[in-house]
Amino acid sequence: STAEMFGTGSKQVLRVGDRVRAHFQNRSNEKSAGADVGTLLQFTTSEAEVHFDDGVVQQISKTWIAERISAWELDVAPGDLVVSHYASGKGRTLGTDMGVVLAVLGGGRVRLRFQDNVVQMVPIGWVEQVTRLQPGDRVMSSFKVNDGRGARSSKADMASVMTVSTEEVHLVFDDNIEQNVPKIWVSQRTREWDLRVDIGTAADVHFEVGDDGRRSTATDIGIVVTSPLDGRVTVQFQDTIRQSVPLGWIVSVRTWEVGDRVQAHFKTGNGDKSTDTDVATVLATNFLEAELYFDDGIQQCVSKAWVTERVKSFALEVPELAVGDVVVSHFKCPNNLCRSVQTDRGIILSMLPKGQVSVMFQDDVTQVIPKGWIETLATRWSGQRETLDEASGRRVVDLANPLKPRAARGNSNDLIKPNSSSDCVICMDARPNGVIVHGETCHQSTCFDCAKRLHINGDPCPICREAIETVCRIPGS
Repeated sequence: STAEMFGTGSKQVLRVGDRVRAHFQNRSNEKSAGADVGTLLQFTTSEAEVHFDDGVVQQISKTWIAERISAWELDVAPGDLVVSHYASGKGRTLGTDMGVVLAVLGGGRVRLRFQDNVVQMVPIGWVEQVTRLQPGDRVMSSFKVNDGRGARSSKADMASVMTVSTEEVHLVFDDNIEQNVPKIWVSQRTREWDLRVDIGTAADVHFEVGDDGRRSTATDIGIVVTSPLDGRVTVQFQDTIRQSVPLGWIVSVRTWEVGDRVQAHFKTGNGDKSTDTDVATVLATNFLEAELYFDDGIQQCVSKAWVTERVKSFALEVPELAVGDVVVSHFKCPNNLCRSVQTDRGIILSMLPKGQVSVMFQDDVTQVIPKGWIETLATRWSGQRETLDEASGRRVVDLANPLKPRAARGNSNDLIKPNSSSDCVICMDARPNGVIVHGETCHQSTCFDCAKRLHINGDPCPICREAIETVCRIPGS
């Protein structure tokens, strides 16, 4: 399907379908003086078959090809909707028409059915545009008049693609009329479906209005509650009403995750949806609901459709956190548990379920807060204790007594590396009388209470990040 052509000091790779200017055999079966435009059909070792625009097909020497005018790089398959030149009389037309691919043939040709229902076999290089329709596409298409029993309409209307076969497409028009029409009636694809929709996805969706169920002009936030089937999905909207709508009525998908800051409606005193929205942090999500911690200290489970906007992405702005990291974070105000306006530094003691972390702040107050309240990572925990240099006032790593990583597995002489420091590396207060066991090695760097907390929360060892199998207390401590 490819051949090399050598021109003026350069090499070009020719392909089936390329448009070329080439010499041809004249009436004397000799090379013509001039060159004409044609389409490459196929190659042999030394020759190329060219379909010239006047309708003549000739096998000529590759050396007769003077230049490539344009490369053909489209992907064509049966059922594709195409814009193509066609044969009129003996030659190639200047204009194009819409057609559907019936078959891709050998020898660089395709069989097309055009809008006038005429079937032609043409060079594949005559195809200039390919549209592969799929469920969810938005298209302009003619329709059947007289309640779907009549001829093709003179005008086109907007519709959503439901299912596709080789020559037909099942459409739902915006007035909620469903019809199977020939693909060649589709005059334009206005939007290609490129969204990923799963059960539980929150999205902006058009909905049915009026007695006839026509497509709404505006959109509403809804939750996808079924998998796509035959171009349809069931959506639950903010008012809890469920509708089965065409996939193409989904305009966009709303993405937010645990830890993100969002704008959302909340439940009023009687459990109804509020008129206004407030800022909250996402703690957890399930099929239909999101658990939110609002900045006023109220924690509620609300419909995903009530989340109107993502204010801040936690994953994009804060790196992955671990126990021992020093962070800059908001905190809970005394008495009302509201999110503070200012921030403070603290140490992460444990990573908790539902998007929360336990943080000990500089005033030795420990709080469980939404991880989305963390603004930035100040210091990554390295497994080495820092001490304060009294002369400079700066924190420096104590190289004389580092918290050593665990020994290699299988070293029975080095199962426990005692911590030479006098304080637990987590709470910085109690003596390190706890032993964290992982495999054949252990670390003694925390107090027993902090070791138990790490184990219960499923956190790794703060020294080597290995999974904790069990913890124990040093006898006599």
